[in-house]
Amino acid sequence: MAKDYSAGRYNVYQGRGPSAPLIGRIDEDEFVRSNGKLIYRVDGDEFYDMSGNFIGSIVEVDGVGLVIGQGQGGETCHFMIMDE
Repeated sequence: MAKDYSAGRYNVYQGRGPSAPLIGRIDEDEFVRSNGKLIYRVDGDEFYDMSGNFIGSIVEVDGVGLVIGQGQGGETCHFMIMDE
């Protein structure tokens, strides 16, 4: 993993592309928060829900972190992580 997402401020979007909705923020730690509630956790280059279920791996493409994991049709981009 090229970027340490626990050491900075990032916006997290569901899916990818220009219409992807903002779902939360990372603020200088390993958690994605929405309205103060912890909803996801980043551990190195891995992304988990708050129950500890693995969502996917973070792959950096052109400065954007893409959370890639298994979906119904194979690999899919679940989330985008971008500088705030």
